[in-house]
Amino acid sequence: MVSEEEIAKLSSGSPVDGRFLVARKELRDTRAGKKFLDLTLMDRTGRRVTARVWDEAATIAEGFEQGDVVTVVGKAEKYREELQLRLARVEAVPPEEADPTEFLPRTKKDMKALEARLAEVVKSIEEPHLRELLLSLFQDEEFRGRFGAAPGAKVLHHAYVGGLCEHTVEVVELCEKAAEVFPELDRDLLVTAAVLHDIGKMEELSWGTAFDYTDAGKLVGHLVLGERLVRERAEKGEGFPEELKLRLSHMILSHHGTGEFGSPKAPMTAEAIALHHAEDLDAKVNMFLGEIERAREQGRRWTERHFLLGRSLYVGEGESEDDAD
Repeated sequence: MVSEEEIAKLSSGSPVDGRFLVARKELRDTRAGKKFLDLTLMDRTGRRVTARVWDEAATIAEGFEQGDVVTVVGKAEKYREELQLRLARVEAVPPEEADPTEFLPRTKKDMKALEARLAEVVKSIEEPHLRELLLSLFQDEEFRGRFGAAPGAKVLHHAYVGGLCEHTVEVVELCEKAAEVFPELDRDLLVTAAVLHDIGKMEELSWGTAFDYTDAGKLVGHLVLGERLVRERAEKGEGFPEELKLRLSHMILSHHGTGEFGSPKAPMTAEAIALHHAEDLDAKVNMFLGEIERAREQGRRWTERHFLLGRSLYVGEGESEDDAD
């Protein structure tokens, strides 16, 4: 039996008998007009594999939907040098026996350690209004739960459960270092903005059976959603200085740097430019490391050409027949 966690171990001819999440489902027609099922299945590590059902496809398709956890039986085979599954049976697992969120990729870091670090940072803020703002959010159990579960993005960086918390802590650490190198920076403001810069992603993204954008995420975006949430919470605090509120709002809205990447304003304070570069550094390094890890797992010396980066990345030593683009 091949379990839901072993897509990476499959090879041509391997029998398949296990649970997967249906990430994509299409009932299509062959050139001869025969129905077949074209599926993408995902295991609990987040790996995906194409699967096909050729016999009784229409009947089998009625038994499950995209987003369901299913039990499948079949075998692995190669098609045009790509591994795919040829399935004889696909059956939905009863909802009470399956949790689709378990099939989403998750941070490899210790979530308790990340959450403890954030709590430590909140306690370190000396400016009373910023400290109270952070406490009002992170002492809210529902907020803390969603913050810990949210991905950092749909695809590009930290795109896994717990990714938002991981990304936030990493940006905080970079900003702490920046404040040490540049003592002229307002450390409390910079670190507070680092903690809060991406909280709009809790409304921008959904993570039920897959990572996707909400309607608010598509129409408004996480920078504006986050700034709105922070401003509304700050205004509930007694005597929150308008100047401090304005500087914090600016940092959240400008942390992507330019309008090309979603910021309505470019950074215009020293703390804002420090936050922007810390956030960009963390996102880009995470993106690079993810691409390199995937290529290394495949024994490649170079990654595939990345659509956003516009280049392949060097992996290093390892057997590969692929060259750089």
